[in-house]
Amino acid sequence: MYFLSLLGVIITTALISFFTNGRWDRMFDVMSLLILLLLVIPILISSGLSKDFSNAFRYSIGKKKPEKLLELKRAKEAVSLVIWTTVSASVFVTMAQLIQILYWISELSSLGPNLSVMIISIMYGMGFVLLLLPMQAILNVKIQEFISGQE
Repeated sequence: MYFLSLLGVIITTALISFFTNGRWDRMFDVMSLLILLLLVIPILISSGLSKDFSNAFRYSIGKKKPEKLLELKRAKEAVSLVIWTTVSASVFVTMAQLIQILYWISELSSLGPNLSVMIISIMYGMGFVLLLLPMQAILNVKIQEFISGQE
């Protein structure tokens, strides 16, 4: 069921691209994606929750059953950290790009393409968050089920 959210994000992106003259290349910027990853991954590792984040995938897909409630709570905390870090990083990258665009604004013909590349960082961040929100909800439900199963 989790893959439905992934499919939804992909189909929505494809439809938006199709109805905007079919230019897929305008929706991709490798540098923005790399910068977001360079901000999110070290924060996840430095928090000590990287293993818990990988466990969150296993718990939400159903491939692994948690032995303790603490494992589920740590997985949920790791997903929450990645969500907030992704939102913060995408806004940070967008603001840094906006500063550069405004500094070099003398050429108005390049303003539109530069602004679109700037906004791609937020699109990538929010797309990733859209994929993580169902996982967070699944982990919340599993925590509640785990607690009610102990009673």
